[in-house]
Amino acid sequence: MNEAWHRKVNEDKWDRWARVADGKGLKFRFLRKCQVHAIKIADPRPGISFLDIGCGTGWAVGFAAKISDYNGIFYGIDMSEEMIKKAMVNFKEHGNIRFLRASSESIPIENNFFDTIICTNSFHHYLKPDLAMAEIARLLKPGGKAFILDLAADSLVIKIIDKLMKLLEPSHVKLYSSKEFGDMMAAAGLKYLGYNSPAKLFRVQMGRNE
Repeated sequence: MNEAWHRKVNEDKWDRWARVADGKGLKFRFLRKCQVHAIKIADPRPGISFLDIGCGTGWAVGFAAKISDYNGIFYGIDMSEEMIKKAMVNFKEHGNIRFLRASSESIPIENNFFDTIICTNSFHHYLKPDLAMAEIARLLKPGGKAFILDLAADSLVIKIIDKLMKLLEPSHVKLYSSKEFGDMMAAAGLKYLGYNSPAKLFRVQMGRNE
């Protein structure tokens, strides 16, 4: 797959989505439910340093800040310029909530910065998932944890869905099994902690930087 083409397809898609991403429809309620589940497992506390990769308009970053009593530093990154613009507007009154336009493969933040990193329903779009996982490991503090929620290709149903998504969604790259997530985390230097499943098709893959 051509890297420049794939990046353009993703940027165009999420720039369009930015216009409606704070909507109230069934699709958006479902995405919010996934984000809430991942953040509750992550269990952010006051004083935390927190990052959402593929943050969209920043809802999950704001939710993590809220349940941490707005005590800490909260970042979101996204490759979509329009998503980041909207996120900045949504949280302009909070100086400790910050957004950057960046790729998951190259995040302009110093090493060992975050206690917690989440990524929800985004990882399957990454053309170089090994580099994204290496960035997660680089950015986590020793003992910090990562939580990746996505469809897990652990069953025939999800493998079929994966094939259909490849045909119908140009921005889609691949759905990974729990074993593949574990292998990627191990290769990046993270300890794989297994998964927590909010539904049969979705799993929150967990890793810790030791």
